[in-house]
Amino acid sequence: MADKMSITMNKESHAKPKLPAGCMQARSRSFLHAVVWFSLALCTVVLPDMGWTAAGEPREIDWDRTIRLQPELKLLVLVEGDEPISLKDLAVLADAGMVPADRDPGLVVGLRSAVFATRAKKWHHGAGLPAHLRGRLLSRFYMNGIYRVSFKVEEKGYLGPLSFEITAPREGFGRKLLHFENVVRPQAPKELRMDSAGNRWLCVEYPEVAYGKTIRFHFAFRYLVDMRELLKHDVNLLDHPPDLAMPTDVLAFLKPGYKINPKSPRARSWAERGRSTRPDCRKEYKRLTDFLKSSVTYDTPKRLRYFGGKAVYRDVDEMYQDMDITLSRGVGACPDTVLLECAFLRARGIPCKTAGRFGHFFSLVYVPGTGWVSTSVTPTGIPLIISPGPDHLPYQNWTPRIALRTSLWEARIRIQPLED
Repeated sequence: MADKMSITMNKESHAKPKLPAGCMQARSRSFLHAVVWFSLALCTVVLPDMGWTAAGEPREIDWDRTIRLQPELKLLVLVEGDEPISLKDLAVLADAGMVPADRDPGLVVGLRSAVFATRAKKWHHGAGLPAHLRGRLLSRFYMNGIYRVSFKVEEKGYLGPLSFEITAPREGFGRKLLHFENVVRPQAPKELRMDSAGNRWLCVEYPEVAYGKTIRFHFAFRYLVDMRELLKHDVNLLDHPPDLAMPTDVLAFLKPGYKINPKSPRARSWAERGRSTRPDCRKEYKRLTDFLKSSVTYDTPKRLRYFGGKAVYRDVDEMYQDMDITLSRGVGACPDTVLLECAFLRARGIPCKTAGRFGHFFSLVYVPGTGWVSTSVTPTGIPLIISPGPDHLPYQNWTPRIALRTSLWEARIRIQPLED
């Protein structure tokens, strides 16, 4: 783990990023995808409102403000009672917008306490709970689980070597990785390496695979999740921007990157409409979200093909649709829209880069005086990848470029509450 992967970016031509010898030391190979990176300009967090003292010590979370600014935020509620939870209780809780967060509803019946998930706008200080039950929002908890992903060789007639790299669970905002292990089937020589952005790459060398063969990766993890820290890095909870200079090391995230063009006419046009005021990160991201919702319809079939095991790629970079195609078609999934977010925010003078967690790709933005913050916060998300540079970077890579199908991609978690 002490060794580092270096990522070489072609900043002039914005060709696909290259991954030099690291996991596969025998040769240098091209990385599949660019990483969408989002940077922000000139924003800050008002610490008293966010539940933090000026010295950085945690206070109680200001849930009222959080719910007002982030009504769609997923919250976890510990529901407890003197009597076991019944099937009728589950129905009443469901009517109040609360569902079991980490297990099948049938496994909750008969328990005296269980963790439920709800949207912030549905939480009204326990209103709607059955009389014999009480609930409290969780601010700290352990998240244990297994993340599994499988790939089937779809290259007809292929019989040869395969070098595969995939990102393993990593640390993220408000998520401290306490334990990690992995199993690969069929067994093969493997190595775990960390790159300059803290991504953990599991690198496996198969001397021979054949058409129809399935490769399975299993990752076990244990996180300590701190909602105070997580919310501290939520762009939607930022306040007015301070008058601070942009650090020189983040200026690269204002420039074009692979498949990210802040100089495109649409990006410039959108950026110019906000030039009358100094960039306010939260307001600018909301303005961009509104624009994208009116311009791009979510590509549900694309998501279903991938998670349904029907999408076949020779290079996962194919998953990331070019900006002009997304805008002209008016259809795109999160790998596509994150490229647009990055380009448009950079055009507005807001440094940004891409990131990904299980099931979702999103952007990070830079706030002078605060650091990188997230445009997509969820307490139970499993962090997988953060871009080391201004290009977007997919979470897996393989050589040679044979056709592979993601036949399985799933995660199971269990929440263990902590006393605050």
